[in-house]
Amino acid sequence: MKTENQEKEIVIRCGKTTDNFETLKELCEKEAEKLSETIRVTEHETVSVPCWTEDAPELICVARFEIGNGGSIVYNLDFSETTL
Repeated sequence: MKTENQEKEIVIRCGKTTDNFETLKELCEKEAEKLSETIRVTEHETVSVPCWTEDAPELICVARFEIGNGGSIVYNLDFSETTL
């Protein structure tokens, strides 16, 4: 997995286009969980992070991070925008 910062945009790259979709979902979940421990999010802000395959630019999902109840960072994965 690579996490890139391109002009303040965070990008996650994991898996390959030949991986099955369930595997890609698991990889995205794992990487989003890791990122939730270090990403900076302000109150009332949602940070969207695209998750791309490593071998070709195919969008797997978009991880959306925000501050939840209690002040901890929570995320959800939106697979509706996938290009696979």
